[in-house]
Amino acid sequence: MNNCDLKNIIKSFSDLSGVSGYEQNSARFAEEMFLKYTDNVKINALGSITALRKNDFNIQNPKKIMIEAHIDEIGLMVSDIDENGFLKFVPIGGIDARILPALEVVVHGKSDIYGIIGSKPPHILDDDEKNTAFGMDKLYIDTGYDADELKTIVSIGDTVTFYNEFTELNGDYVSTKAQDDRTSCAVLIVVLDMLKNTKIPYDIYFTMNVQEEVGLRGAKTTAYDINPDYAIAIDVCHGSTPDAHSLGTVKCSSGVVVTKGPNIHKGFLKNLLNALNNKNISYNIEAVGGDTGTDAWAIQTAKEGIPTILLSLPLKYMHTPVETLSVADVKTLIEAIFALITSGEEL
Repeated sequence: MNNCDLKNIIKSFSDLSGVSGYEQNSARFAEEMFLKYTDNVKINALGSITALRKNDFNIQNPKKIMIEAHIDEIGLMVSDIDENGFLKFVPIGGIDARILPALEVVVHGKSDIYGIIGSKPPHILDDDEKNTAFGMDKLYIDTGYDADELKTIVSIGDTVTFYNEFTELNGDYVSTKAQDDRTSCAVLIVVLDMLKNTKIPYDIYFTMNVQEEVGLRGAKTTAYDINPDYAIAIDVCHGSTPDAHSLGTVKCSSGVVVTKGPNIHKGFLKNLLNALNNKNISYNIEAVGGDTGTDAWAIQTAKEGIPTILLSLPLKYMHTPVETLSVADVKTLIEAIFALITSGEEL
């Protein structure tokens, strides 16, 4: 797959709207994509989407591999509409209020409407305010509507997502919202496509899980339902920037990130590293001493315990509208997953 095609798939997923708990639009798109490769697609009661790629040898009771990413995104929720038509809001997922002033957003009411997050301009700040970041309680969304008209479109509890055009930066970098973790969802589709002409001895469950950003809920329920023999979680980790290069971050364009730690199954990890080394696939090691903060944490302890590994993409500016990563790293991640599931090693 060339860079243009891969970028288009990433863009298609990042353009979707679907904050945690409200992933319906994203789920419908994922279902359409999965149905191009298999008729065996399921959306469970919580909203997670799973496509089953059956083994090619009619093996009875084959080993089951679950490859998963989460399809939800962080966002906001309308909490009040004041008498002048300004919207107050609360966060869904982890959002730093300092990034919000001056952002463009989309309010998902009866129809989608655009707005901006305003705040008091610097000219009229008092001395205390000049040295303090605005909290969310001091911010609001301005849509241009008056209160009466706005209330015919927007209700308390409607969701809000960041608005940002998909942007190609120099080299192979792309920047947009929701690459955490929709770019990993794009990876699932590409791997599924690569398997069209490859015979595999496993049943592979490709899963896009909901509500990761508010408690790993989709992964927990999906893993319990599938009860796979092995699980591969795909997410993002922090890419290096000038202000964070010494804080356990990973340089973008340096390959896929492989996690080690108590959340990771040592035997399955050994198989992964053998596959990467045999194919000369570039990777970095990330040491995490406890909770990885990803779906891998929930999957590992489902049922009687599931051997789980975590592969990540270095991502700059996580949980902002300008999440930025290298398409070369995305390709490496795709190669890594394909190498592992086609390695021929006994899992």
